[in-house]
Amino acid sequence: MIMMKKYLVAALFGASLASGFAPISVAGETLKSHQIKKFVPGRATAKIMGSHVSISMSRSGRLSAKWDGERDTGIWRVAGDQLCIKFNKWMNGATRCSAVTRAGNSYRVAGVTFSKN
Repeated sequence: MIMMKKYLVAALFGASLASGFAPISVAGETLKSHQIKKFVPGRATAKIMGSHVSISMSRSGRLSAKWDGERDTGIWRVAGDQLCIKFNKWMNGATRCSAVTRAGNSYRVAGVTFSKN
């Protein structure tokens, strides 16, 4: 059961990031690279499929995440005006890049809305 949950977590999170940026019904500002670099370091949370995802990203480009009891680490970087994330286990270790949109105090990355902590 734990292995199935682990694969489900990876698949859902991977699908969210792999979807790329799509226009959303909430109006927002798409961030430029220098804005993304200011936004990213720190902690953020999101709710996906009823579970909370907590992500911590350092200024050095390291990240760690916890989703419904599962944990992973990886790296982040900015390429152009997109945030690129690579987890060690989740998303099969592939790098996924997406635009970042701000709407009020929330940020939308690849179809997932995050709130900064």
